[in-house]
Amino acid sequence: MSRRYQKTLNRQQDMLLPVRVEEYVSENNSVRAIDAYVNTLDIESLGVKYAQGVIKAGQPPYNPQAMLKLYLYGYLQGIRSSRKLESEAHRNLEVIWLIEGLRPSYKSIADFRKDNSSALKATNRDFILLCKELALLGGSDVAVDGSFFKADASKTGIYTEPQLNKQLSALEQKINDYQQALADQDAADDKAGKGSLVEDPHLADKLKRLYEKQAEKKALQQALKDSDQKQIATVDPDARLMTKRGHTVAGYNAQIAVDSLHKLIVAEDVTQDGNDTQQLAPMLAKAQDILQSDQLTGLGDAGYYDGEQLKTCEEQGIQVYVAIPDKSKAIAKQGRYTRNQFRYDAGQNTYTCPQGQALTASGKQQKNGKTFTRYQSKATDCRQCPAAKHCLTEKARIKQLYRWEHEAVVERHKQRMAQKPSIMKQRGALVEHPFGTLKSRAGIHHFLMRGLEKCRGEFSLMTLAYNFTRVLNILGIDKLRDYCVQRSENTLKNAQYV
Repeated sequence: MSRRYQKTLNRQQDMLLPVRVEEYVSENNSVRAIDAYVNTLDIESLGVKYAQGVIKAGQPPYNPQAMLKLYLYGYLQGIRSSRKLESEAHRNLEVIWLIEGLRPSYKSIADFRKDNSSALKATNRDFILLCKELALLGGSDVAVDGSFFKADASKTGIYTEPQLNKQLSALEQKINDYQQALADQDAADDKAGKGSLVEDPHLADKLKRLYEKQAEKKALQQALKDSDQKQIATVDPDARLMTKRGHTVAGYNAQIAVDSLHKLIVAEDVTQDGNDTQQLAPMLAKAQDILQSDQLTGLGDAGYYDGEQLKTCEEQGIQVYVAIPDKSKAIAKQGRYTRNQFRYDAGQNTYTCPQGQALTASGKQQKNGKTFTRYQSKATDCRQCPAAKHCLTEKARIKQLYRWEHEAVVERHKQRMAQKPSIMKQRGALVEHPFGTLKSRAGIHHFLMRGLEKCRGEFSLMTLAYNFTRVLNILGIDKLRDYCVQRSENTLKNAQYV
């Protein structure tokens, strides 16, 4: 008689199982690489809480190295919940081996992540430096990108001044309506006597609750006025409403800089800024600090385009390529000349219009902290110009252009972009991959922490898990583990000689 299915286990049969946990974890299991790497870390210098242990009454703390191993394993496996990690520590043989049988509660696990934001950032930086030791960083081309991550808060818990004004206006209208209803009810009671059918016994309580809500909104309004912010949040005080392509989230703007050799993240940050215009130079400076490259090239999309940022990068010795947004599209649709059609002559310090007439300098102007020179045409030239309708608005009599005092930086950047028209495709292939991996493969779309610094620590943990996975795929588990073991031995030898 042939078997129709695979043979199953007899649950009542006695079996001889391995007596050591070591035998349940294969030599090429990724937990061995996690164990070897975390053992290379000087957790005291990283600033990990309880790095020296505690001798006092009560239960001693859990070994912070074990907690770090647990979190790195969890983020590698897409397990971020402290309650789920607690469950893994009880049932998962890989985790039991990794943290050597410890069974921390979910509260202890959650507190470690909450209390060690700076240490998590330092650990991520250490692993990036390890990647550099392994020659996994190219150090020539770096691309930056940003993505919104949801905060552990709701959009309804974040307020702007217009929102508060609108809500206070609605509350005031409701209060007036309730007061009028209460007055009408009292008048009806006086006329009809007790037991009037129109009496609402809860009307006064409803009015009281409205007054309480009004007081709360006014307190938020005053707190917003006292701060230098444009938004105020009640759940996560640092979260902000951010909008991109018509979609609004309550969260943070996560930034990364990705090296071109193996798509490893060499710098990361979390900001409250809803756009990327001020993030190019800071992110490239972070990457430069790691890579120490004399010929670093930075790539960014149109969201990073800003003249001051281009100037700062040039001063830092970083050559940048940033997509140039077309701000003249609306003017071109109207059939009028765009700014790009006016040629600047540095020797004469003039602009020449498409009809060959000169626009000369006529004073300076300050705007948003920048100094601009104003250039204008002659009224007689414009009156006699046959193409005036393609240049001037209906009410304008002369043409005016404004030139930033550092416009030469922008022009040099335009020349570089013209020489490499396909470089933005390289940027997209390089930097959009990590965010796709984090959000689609690992399922990380939001932060579990509250507060900017804690979210920065958590994002460093996300970045560390991404880079760790990449290195495991590039080198293999054995090579990374062996290198980490050797690194630990070298650190120990060096400490003995000091």
